[in-house]
Amino acid sequence: MKFNSARKTAAWPGPLLAAGLGLAAFGLSGCSASIIDSIPTWAGGEPQGTPPRSAVEPSYPPVHDRPPPPATKVISEQEEAKIERELAAAREAQAARAKQMQKDRADMLANTPQPPSIPAADSSK
Repeated sequence: MKFNSARKTAAWPGPLLAAGLGLAAFGLSGCSASIIDSIPTWAGGEPQGTPPRSAVEPSYPPVHDRPPPPATKVISEQEEAKIERELAAAREAQAARAKQMQKDRADMLANTPQPPSIPAADSSK
């Protein structure tokens, strides 16, 4: 450790040492993918039952290729009208079921049994 008399502080080699260790760790981190296979399970390696690595690297999917155009056809006006009628009928049936359910629930709540009343104790005896 060097002593700087002008500032009365000690000059530590810390920043240079930290930079060197960081570069070494960064450089060796690329080796960890191939080394992990040789580390035993008890020492933190891959868990038991892990399938072996593939000998051939899988290819990446073609993300920049355009998909083929869809093979669907445009529906005619008659088909569109038929679909709209079916949807309207389904909507009306659902509304009727909801209305009946609300009515049944209101009837059920109106007819709930009341708990029996307990007669008041006679204090004259």
